[in-house]
Amino acid sequence: MVKIHPSSLVDSKAEIADDVEIGPFCTVGPNVKIGAGSRLISHVVVDGFTTMGTGNLVYPFAALGTLAQHKRSNAPDAELIIGNNNTFREHVTAHVGSEVDHKITRIGNGNLFLVASHIAHDCILGDNIVMSNNATLAGHVVVGDNAIIGGLSAVLQFTHIGKGAMIGGMCGIARDVIPYGIVMGGVRSGLAGLNIIGLQRAGVPQEQVFGLQKAYKFLFNSENGLFADRIQQMENNPEFAGNPLVQEVIQFVKNPSKNNILQPDK
Repeated sequence: MVKIHPSSLVDSKAEIADDVEIGPFCTVGPNVKIGAGSRLISHVVVDGFTTMGTGNLVYPFAALGTLAQHKRSNAPDAELIIGNNNTFREHVTAHVGSEVDHKITRIGNGNLFLVASHIAHDCILGDNIVMSNNATLAGHVVVGDNAIIGGLSAVLQFTHIGKGAMIGGMCGIARDVIPYGIVMGGVRSGLAGLNIIGLQRAGVPQEQVFGLQKAYKFLFNSENGLFADRIQQMENNPEFAGNPLVQEVIQFVKNPSKNNILQPDK
């Protein structure tokens, strides 16, 4: 049976799994669905058309599923779809989508959102992402699996963050970050290399890492022709054909957002 503290306001139309725990002073709206094993510790707001999977943990003063912070358009039927086993720490905010996109904000599984991090409207997040304190995503941002976004960093709208990328603290990200890239350098951040330590910790074979390093040096060497030409040469190079890391980078840079690809610091 659902455990709901008497001080909380849970709409009778909300769909709450039997073993969900809702602590003191929480508010749950009529169009909310919360999956099994989830817990709202206290002072949590879950509103809008929000669907939460199983095993999610939400700390005090988080607000999930409220309307997009968007002056042009707010869609009353927009959604926030959350997967399983995510942790939302204090003061995290995640908004539903907006009419200017597909009206969906989507969060995957196993993510960790630290204090006051923010997921704006129409963002698409994968799995096992870490957003540190006060990290913020503007609207329409896409973040790949296993990415890390450092504290006080901000990502411009429509930007793509690749799988396994690592964004340092207090960075401003205005262009797409390749998979496994590292970004450092404050407001005018540039690509600073590859997340080699992250790949090693993930148990990626050394020969794949070496191949990725070689591909990185080729891709961002302007002496090898125009950027589009370098991408084409990498695609046609049999040395890179069997390396899944390099193939991920190739597909990523072939399909950039309108903000284009972040380049290394000079």
